[in-house]
Amino acid sequence: MRIDKVISGNVPPVKLFEAENLSDLVVIAGPNGVGKSRLINAMLNYFQSFNQPGTSFDIVATCPEESKAWGKDRLVTSNAEDAQKLRALLQQQQKRRNLKSSIIYYESDRSIQKIAPLKFQWEFADPWEESVGQGFCFNPLKSRWQDTIHAIFKKIQSQKSSIASRAIQLKSAGHASMNLEFSDPLDPFRDAFSKLLGPKRLVGADVQKQTLIYAEGDREDDVKTLSSGEREVLNIIFDFILRKPSDCVVFFDEPELHLHPELLHKLITTLRSVGKNNQFILISHSPSVISASLEDSVIFLTPPKPDGSNQAVLVKPDDTTSTALHKLGQSIGVVALGHKIVLVEGNEASLDKQTYGQILENKHSNIVLQPVGGKDQLLSFESILDDILNRTIWGVDFYMLADRDAAPAGHTPEEMTQRSNGRFIVLERYHLENYFLHPRVLAMCFEEQEPDDSWLRDELVIQAKLLEIARSFLSYATALIVSKHVRMSVGNVSLMPRACVDKSEPELAQMILRTQATEKSRILTSMNDEATQLLTQQTYQRLQTSLADGSWINEVPGKPILAKFAGAAKIPVGRLKSLYIAKNAEKQLGAFAEIEKIFQQWAM
Repeated sequence: MRIDKVISGNVPPVKLFEAENLSDLVVIAGPNGVGKSRLINAMLNYFQSFNQPGTSFDIVATCPEESKAWGKDRLVTSNAEDAQKLRALLQQQQKRRNLKSSIIYYESDRSIQKIAPLKFQWEFADPWEESVGQGFCFNPLKSRWQDTIHAIFKKIQSQKSSIASRAIQLKSAGHASMNLEFSDPLDPFRDAFSKLLGPKRLVGADVQKQTLIYAEGDREDDVKTLSSGEREVLNIIFDFILRKPSDCVVFFDEPELHLHPELLHKLITTLRSVGKNNQFILISHSPSVISASLEDSVIFLTPPKPDGSNQAVLVKPDDTTSTALHKLGQSIGVVALGHKIVLVEGNEASLDKQTYGQILENKHSNIVLQPVGGKDQLLSFESILDDILNRTIWGVDFYMLADRDAAPAGHTPEEMTQRSNGRFIVLERYHLENYFLHPRVLAMCFEEQEPDDSWLRDELVIQAKLLEIARSFLSYATALIVSKHVRMSVGNVSLMPRACVDKSEPELAQMILRTQATEKSRILTSMNDEATQLLTQQTYQRLQTSLADGSWINEVPGKPILAKFAGAAKIPVGRLKSLYIAKNAEKQLGAFAEIEKIFQQWAM
């Protein structure tokens, strides 16, 4: 069976969730606190008690047995007769192995409690054929795991007893040999183990000690020595392999918990390869899971809407929001990260993201920092404004914070702030590192590390040192400003001629050459020698004046200045930043007041 449509309402904080045409893999995403887990629990409660007001399903048959039992291929549970047919199907007695037309649940808390020892017997009945009762797989994994591990050991012992009995029977009948082409019950578990944790291998089971043994190279050990993430995926996949479900609906709450993204991908791939016609409904915050599932069904659960309308948004890889995020170097999975997302310069492991995180000290739990690459990868201001910042995307608000050097050309910081309704803010200073150049804070960083007479304890000496370093970078700063201005004036070069369809080779060559001549003329006009020389002189003089009035702290790049100061102080830059942030917070010196104010405004 497969859920084709679901309607669920009045499951606070969810007012209405309606989605249809669901595929075999459904990912329900959304920020924390929006009600995803409660929504899944409401669905599970319906399938167990058939008494969940406001929840109904369209269920499609995925095997002939279901169609025969229902007398049709689709059930609509808002119809009482159809609901009764589904109840009869789900409440049928099930075997431990080859679970059929049922529900399986993997909760977010998958911690396994201590397993009671299996009482050993010389003979066990085949556990694959034992009944496990109605609704057994509604139970959470942690309450099923003991059954799983005991069943594996029982199966091994049951097979041994069966083979021994058969050998005795054949010998009594006068046979001198027997067919040994029987399957090893551990084979499917070995195969999954290798797919998930290779090159490690599952090599056997010690029934007496009731433990599974794996090998890594020449070393063998108990599976209990595996990492917590490795043990968790084994718990999940071994339980799933034992049940070997077909035509089932599998609910999985936050499969990414405790798992490396690569291991998570292997787990989901392996689950989908077991049994047939299963449908997986995942609750996930993982950007990688969301992005990898776009060809299936990805549904974003938004916060409640004032008019009480549908909170389920079906996400497509080619809609305008996905396209806009892709241009920023982001997958749509980024929307799963939080209620408010602040785009900053750098990559996932960038120092800017780490530094902002340290400055904020987790003060704003509803804000997630998301790097969008280097400043050259930022879009034009208009594109960012129209496609991202002035829209709430699936209930998630986006903001952008840029260093002064990364600000789009042609717009003042004030204009960008106003036109983006305060969602795009450019810092007053050239680099984030410019905020680490306060002489008083720097002096305090060395209070416990340097003797009283050290120059690093003297605020005035530090100020003079910073000014000296800034003066040495005057020409560098001028070159940066001038080169950016000219680069933006020149813009991109394009030799693409207009109306070039259905042209001969000579005609096309002439068209391209004419376009090239036009581009050359435009470039030479933008790169006028006199204009560039004048801009250089004016910029240099302006920066020189800034050294006298103190405004250089905003104008001159702080990154190389801080690096050179750290070198003179014989301390790594990263260590100096950490000391600076800690001392500023301890003494409430306000070095990052501008930044803190911006995030405080966005967090409201």
